[in-house]
Amino acid sequence: MPAKLSIHLPGQAAAVRVLADDREFVLGRDAGVDVHIEHDSVSRRHARLRSGVRGWHIADLGSKNGTRVEGVKASEAMLPDNAWFALGDVFCEFERIDAAAEARLEARAAERRSSSLAWAARLERRAQSTARLIGDLLRGIVDIAECERGFLLAYDADRALVLRACYAFRPEEIDGRTFSGSRSAVDRALLYRKPVFSSDPHVRAWLGEQPSVVAQGLRAIACLPMQYRGDVLGIAYADTNDEAKVFTELDAELLGAYVDRAATALALADLDVALDGLSTLLAVDGTTVSEIGVAPHWSSSPPREARA
Repeated sequence: MPAKLSIHLPGQAAAVRVLADDREFVLGRDAGVDVHIEHDSVSRRHARLRSGVRGWHIADLGSKNGTRVEGVKASEAMLPDNAWFALGDVFCEFERIDAAAEARLEARAAERRSSSLAWAARLERRAQSTARLIGDLLRGIVDIAECERGFLLAYDADRALVLRACYAFRPEEIDGRTFSGSRSAVDRALLYRKPVFSSDPHVRAWLGEQPSVVAQGLRAIACLPMQYRGDVLGIAYADTNDEAKVFTELDAELLGAYVDRAATALALADLDVALDGLSTLLAVDGTTVSEIGVAPHWSSSPPREARA
């Protein structure tokens, strides 16, 4: 029976691979292995997964940091139908699937790609006010990410980062210590100008066990910088407490493409300039956008560089 392998790297979307039956796969950091895992704790040829008559078997290949199956160090082990194992500091979720489940994965991926394209077309096909465009942008982010709430950060005329729009969020929820974990993710995305994903408690150590992870019950967080020609326009954020949600490479692909299109739409319509002058916070729901007060500042973030 085939298997689905989800590889969780800290701060990144999970890599999902469907492993064919009656084969063996070498996992490791070497670019030439069957399943490449780029992480310092993973050896070049770390472990081997093999499918046989008795099921799936994992064997450590003399790695430096070892292999653990369900938390127990193992040189080799038979894997149950559903299992977690770790290669060094990288956690992997293993699940045996049948042909029908594999077909459902492919169909769901096609459905999500189609939905993402529809959201992108909505941004581009008609001239919109700043508020309406922001509303569509934020709705699209939350929907594509399969999340429950989200917000948009952008820079004001003084090049300070402010909260521009929120979806299913109250402004006061982002203040104080209970949002510190999510704040760390946002600041990390700003610092490195790269998307940040977190969707499993095993791989959130880089968030420093921030109180927001526990207090809000957050299961999945996505932060993506909106960039146009090297200029960061802001940050798109979405989260959910759905314990089944795991951000994958498909999420990263769809969200990345959508955010890039959104940033381009903002820039080409000169709405990034309009954002600079916008002083209000927008509340976005499924159908409407309304002003709810002055846009609050986002603290502990790097300032935007002055434009040329």
